[in-house]
Amino acid sequence: MDLKNMTNDKKIELTGDPNTPVDVLRELAKDDNWVVRAAVGANPRTSSTLLVIILEYEKTLPHPHNYLIKTLYQNTKLPYVALKIIETLYGDMI
Repeated sequence: MDLKNMTNDKKIELTGDPNTPVDVLRELAKDDNWVVRAAVGANPRTSSTLLVIILEYEKTLPHPHNYLIKTLYQNTKLPYVALKIIETLYGDMI
């Protein structure tokens, strides 16, 4: 699957499909588009590891996206330590 040449709309469609393979979700979790990353975070098949990957990516940005941080925080699969990181770094966003 050629994700680099795929439109953002198609990527978002993939993230909403519960049958999307985990390896595809892993690649989309590192996408440049925050909406795509947020959609990965909202997918019920997204593992706790992928949620942490998304959080780590957001931490590198000068201005993490409010909606994406909220999406991660609300996901019940996010590990406790990641919840605490979000509360500490982005408490004003949640």
